[in-house]
Amino acid sequence: MIIRNILIPYEGSPLSKKALELGKEIARNFNANLELLTIIPMFYPMSEPSIYSGATMGDYGKIVKELKTRGEKEIKTVTEKCREEGVKAFYKVLEGDISYTILKYAKKNKTNLIIMGSRRMKGLAALKRLGSTARYVSEHSTCPVTIVH
Repeated sequence: MIIRNILIPYEGSPLSKKALELGKEIARNFNANLELLTIIPMFYPMSEPSIYSGATMGDYGKIVKELKTRGEKEIKTVTEKCREEGVKAFYKVLEGDISYTILKYAKKNKTNLIIMGSRRMKGLAALKRLGSTARYVSEHSTCPVTIVH
């Protein structure tokens, strides 16, 4: 298998950092591009009154803009560090449904491998993880997916 483009969905958590470390190692070994993707999740203010009660659509726009600004600042710093370490790294910040956006981005950019983190659950909780982002991506991706714990 030839790996040219590796996608890391990155949101700054310890697991996404672990996925990034594995991605950098594989990118070096295959001389591949490392694509870091931060996704600002879609929020629906009217459906989440406990969080957004009293918020206007203008407030919602400000929240999304702030999240994008913070996300871009962090992922840009991480990408620059990867480049300093000799990895061909690129980044993108998008807004949308997390699972769908990962899959759409991977297909559009001819990703050969997705590496992402997933929280480890035990017992019955593990069986009920049908809504898990990592599981959904792994079941619907057209390329291999490596999940780190």
